[in-house]
Amino acid sequence: PHHPSEKPVIHCHKCGEPCKGEVLRVQTKHFHIKCFTCKVCGCDLAQGGFFIKNGEYLCTLDYQRMYGTRCHGCGEFVEGEVVTALGKTYHPNCFACTICKRPFPPGDRVTFNGRDCLCQLCAQPMSSSPKEATCSSNCAGCGRDIKNGQALLALDKQWHLGCFKCKSCGKVLTGEYISKDGAPYCEKDYQGLFGVKCEACHQFITGKVLETIFLRGRVSVCTYVCDGYRPSVQKLRTRAKRGRVSER
Repeated sequence: PHHPSEKPVIHCHKCGEPCKGEVLRVQTKHFHIKCFTCKVCGCDLAQGGFFIKNGEYLCTLDYQRMYGTRCHGCGEFVEGEVVTALGKTYHPNCFACTICKRPFPPGDRVTFNGRDCLCQLCAQPMSSSPKEATCSSNCAGCGRDIKNGQALLALDKQWHLGCFKCKSCGKVLTGEYISKDGAPYCEKDYQGLFGVKCEACHQFITGKVLETIFLRGRVSVCTYVCDGYRPSVQKLRTRAKRGRVSER
């Protein structure tokens, strides 16, 4: 018979057997010391750190290997304080100027030129008319005030690090971008919206555009070809007949 003074039997969450002697409690579950192990490698978790993922208990190494985020700067896994900029994650000391390699101080402004992130000292020689903190303190992306966090400088505007996105698809711009009317676009969307296709290869032209014009009285027939493509005059004339026609 059960007596009111008797303590309820505690069962190990892993093996299901009653727990006697030393018992480890994790959240609302109880374990034998020997049963509290990593789901993947089976190492003892009672003496070290662990993570919980989908109800499973994992050691630090296996959690990082399966679910961890690596620093874009050094390639090591990141824990604790991190910096997220342009869709990439960094240790605070690894988010550094491309030229001088110095980490960006907290609250400093970061200039992004479409390829590199630069500190203010390294960015000044590249600008013909550097602008010192005269621009709005509001983020050009979300419109909210940029307070103590780091700000990204691009297109003569300030942005939160996570707000510099393609105007069309909304994805964070992580590399080179193309601007149109003061707004940034990824290359794919820019070409889809504003790009010019080569009449020779039918691909979008990303470099120089060679515009060939044949005049026929008051009508000009234009064709666009890649700068590296050099067709014969006869071929150009043939393509021009299928090209763009505009009144002069």
